[in-house]
Amino acid sequence: MNFIIFVSGYDDNSGGTVVLHQLCHRLNELGEKAFIWPTSKPFLDPKNPFKTAYLALRYHLRHLRRKLRKNPSLITPIASYADLKEAIVIYPEVIRGNPLQAQNVVRWLLYTLGGETKESLNFGENDLFFYYDKAFDNPMLNPYPDNHLHIVSSRTTTYQYLNTQKREGTCTILRKGRGRKIVHDLKNSVVIDGLSHQATADIFNRVEFCISYDNYTMYTTYAAMCGCIPIVIPEEGVTKEQWQPEEASRYGIAYGFGDTDYAIQTRPLLLESLQKKEYDSRQSVIHFVEKCNAYFSSPSS
Repeated sequence: MNFIIFVSGYDDNSGGTVVLHQLCHRLNELGEKAFIWPTSKPFLDPKNPFKTAYLALRYHLRHLRRKLRKNPSLITPIASYADLKEAIVIYPEVIRGNPLQAQNVVRWLLYTLGGETKESLNFGENDLFFYYDKAFDNPMLNPYPDNHLHIVSSRTTTYQYLNTQKREGTCTILRKGRGRKIVHDLKNSVVIDGLSHQATADIFNRVEFCISYDNYTMYTTYAAMCGCIPIVIPEEGVTKEQWQPEEASRYGIAYGFGDTDYAIQTRPLLLESLQKKEYDSRQSVIHFVEKCNAYFSSPSS
């Protein structure tokens, strides 16, 4: 079966789109047939032929003017309508319903869903769920604790510890934490949201602390890789273990201002942990393929 990932254009500053494009690439590297389906590309609905023909024409005209953003180093072909037949379609958790009306649907939980139910999210009864981090898993939706699909893009060539001299000041990560109460002085703190990876790495090598209001972003790991001390601002009532159940995911990162000693002491474990995560990442994609083929080839799916 084909794998089709429903995703927008590649955006280096969006962790979700990065791992979705990475999933397509890694599936193709394994010899699977994987494609991306741009979120702007309409589904051809036979019940509304005139409307869908108009939407398809508009999409193709727009595509002629401006190509979909892709990472040239990744294998991410765009799916045709023929590729959709009997394919396994992968949606991130932010996509409600089933825009491509696929028979075989995977929901990849790339972030927390809170207390919402399958019905309120308009998910299908037979959808198969995978989670990116244990903190994002939802047992009410996913009955399979081993459905862990974690893809690491560690960028070790960009994020390196280059400054061993004195560091000063702070930088700030807002991202998905935008709107939370600010608990540190923003006046002289550089907000890194939207900067290129190289510009961000330069800042991480200059400042002493990185204050993050987004509790689940790879940028705190990048900061630690550069010798900066990342401090995640805790959510009220959420313990360190609840925030990141697996200790390896906490290496090099402080959970609150009083946890900086832990961040410094565990920083040397970080690179070793990332190497292991790279290996585990490859294995999790293999497991993902096996699980999908078994699930969607069974009569009950």
